[in-house]
Amino acid sequence: MRRVILALGLVLVSMGGFAQVSLFDMGLGARAMGLGGAYAALAAGAEGLLYNPAGLAQIRGINVDSTVLAGWVAAGYVGAALPSFGAGLGYLGTSAGENLGYSQLGFLAGFGLDLRNLGFPLLGGVALRYQSTNIAGEGSSSLGLDIGVLGRFSSPFGELRAALVIRELSFGGLSPEFVLAGAWLSPFGVLASLDLTSEYVALGLGWSALGAFEIRAGLRQEGGLLRIALGLGASFGNYRVDYALFTHPLLSPSHRFGFGVRF
Repeated sequence: MRRVILALGLVLVSMGGFAQVSLFDMGLGARAMGLGGAYAALAAGAEGLLYNPAGLAQIRGINVDSTVLAGWVAAGYVGAALPSFGAGLGYLGTSAGENLGYSQLGFLAGFGLDLRNLGFPLLGGVALRYQSTNIAGEGSSSLGLDIGVLGRFSSPFGELRAALVIRELSFGGLSPEFVLAGAWLSPFGVLASLDLTSEYVALGLGWSALGAFEIRAGLRQEGGLLRIALGLGASFGNYRVDYALFTHPLLSPSHRFGFGVRF
């Protein structure tokens, strides 16, 4: 009981109070969090919508991604995307007694556009975030907008990427987050990614073997706390499973399990 109360208190304090708490700040997306959340310049699949809506412009076919977070809070996300369009639903909840329960529902929908067709070497995208929150029997809702661009550039050393994102540009109840990100994808399956945001700094490293297995690790500095991430992923035909371990210096580690389908 005391651990849950402490966890809820830490969430509220670290995010600046009840009005600032966001389901989307909990680190949804198992592949992304295996890289410490350094994902704005990668933004792959339906979970990429959480980090940079411009990633929707690079989707081929139909993508479905889901994530379950197990730890000191319960959270989950399921999203679907097809070329240029995507949407997702998320849930966050914890209970520390009848008068301290906390829950949040979130909806995210966006579209991406290949701006190279207009003469710009970029992908662009926008997404709308809506979330409804209930804490200790009191409710509120908020609406925000994500705007992102993503550049992809070929080099003799592999693909280089750069991204700029404004998340949760608020229509009430949220604080905007500004993201400057970069990534490198080598021809040998190695990737490195970096997100510099107004809330945290994240560095991710990964290695993919034959496009079927991926090992990931990440570091995240947020609110004076250093957190470590480890992740694994495996693809079997059209199916993909992912796992991420994310540490916390004051609480027990959280675990994320992901399942995805590609058509």
